[in-house]
Amino acid sequence: MKYSYLKQWTQEMIGYQAVIESVLLFPELLVLQTKDKKALCIVLSKRDAFIFLQDNFHPPQEGKKIWQKLNNCHLTGISLAENDRLAYLELQQRDIYQQNKKYFLIAELMPPQPNAILTDSELHILDALHKYSYADNPQRQILPGLVYTAPKTSFQPILEEVKSPYPDGSTTCNDYFIHLYYNKLKQEEEAENGQKICTALKKELQKLQKKREKLKQDLTNAEKADFWLACAECLKTNLHNLKTGRESFTAINYLDPALQEIEIPLQKDKSPQENLQSYLKKYHKAKNGLQIITKNLAQTDAEIEKIKNLIAQAEKGELPDSVILPSKPTGHKIVQNAILADKILKLKINDEFQILIGRRAKENDYLTTQLARPYDYWFHCRIYHGAHIVLKCLKKTEPSPQLIELCCNLAAWFSKAKFSTNVPVDYTQIRYVRKPRKSPPGFVTYKNFKSVFATPMSLKEVREKLS
Repeated sequence: MKYSYLKQWTQEMIGYQAVIESVLLFPELLVLQTKDKKALCIVLSKRDAFIFLQDNFHPPQEGKKIWQKLNNCHLTGISLAENDRLAYLELQQRDIYQQNKKYFLIAELMPPQPNAILTDSELHILDALHKYSYADNPQRQILPGLVYTAPKTSFQPILEEVKSPYPDGSTTCNDYFIHLYYNKLKQEEEAENGQKICTALKKELQKLQKKREKLKQDLTNAEKADFWLACAECLKTNLHNLKTGRESFTAINYLDPALQEIEIPLQKDKSPQENLQSYLKKYHKAKNGLQIITKNLAQTDAEIEKIKNLIAQAEKGELPDSVILPSKPTGHKIVQNAILADKILKLKINDEFQILIGRRAKENDYLTTQLARPYDYWFHCRIYHGAHIVLKCLKKTEPSPQLIELCCNLAAWFSKAKFSTNVPVDYTQIRYVRKPRKSPPGFVTYKNFKSVFATPMSLKEVREKLS
């Protein structure tokens, strides 16, 4: 970002003060949410870096809370270094001993690796988004406990007067930064992610196509089970006539009603007994594997069709929201997530709520640990095995008691106690549901829950009740 634009933005922020409610970290974005329902957004993209203040900030995904020590801090000033693109956010807080504490949040707005560093009043580093030592950067270290030193660059600020209108017609620098982030950087980021996803999916498609070719060959071999058996039987009755070194052998096929002759290929480096064992092994493998190979081939064909549809959707930027993308997109993981997303039952109530039902362990795991958000509600039958039910609160709206009751009834229906009455059901928000490390799929622990006795109700009955 041009130094003159950053300077203009800091001048627009003169006099702005706020109380920090929380600090949230998103990919390439650090957000300071304030108690006046605004958000100070520090863009830390490799393409560009700047800061803007936005009203009613609604992120598309849940951010990670960091630096809780800054909660309830007062933002008292924003300044820009005179020689480089370093923004200093001054924060003050009164501790339990009624003493003032002072922090600096330093935003290094220099691509390709911008950074955000938290220091105390003496510029001792408390934490940073990107930490490194002399092994990573011979010029300086960014590590907790060290005194912060600014980066040494050849940058020379050009102080030019910023005149309105800005390139997009905005009247203020802050509006221009907001427009730049949402209408340029975000679109470029989504396009880049789409290319990565397409590349990963195409690699997975190539793997699946190779797997299919191998399965087809295995299927061809498996369909020769009768031939392998005939070869083995003929060899068994003619072992005394055979010697090592022959490439083929012709004999009467006693398994053929017409008693026609059959030519049996031999491996000349193997003895007649070894050739016999080889044919018996092929026969048993073909006989036992035919059903498995047919099943695997059908499953592979379904995955190939699925991945082709995903590639078409990704190229148009239309991947469904239910397909959660992993932090490092791999074609296999994306496909598996898409398959799980398709298996989850969905009931759209209105623009505010949606009910999702995972009926098997892997579906439950995907639904609860990846698809659900902290403010969504989670339902599960107590004591009995059953499905995970998630009530998606699309606008973070509190559900009514009647809707909670219907979800409890669904949890009772999708359990081993579906034909009982007064089924115990627990429910809580997803933020209180945890999956223990290395636990099997579908296993979770939860707290801060409420228990009710529900009457099992099918999805069809719930749909009729809602309509």
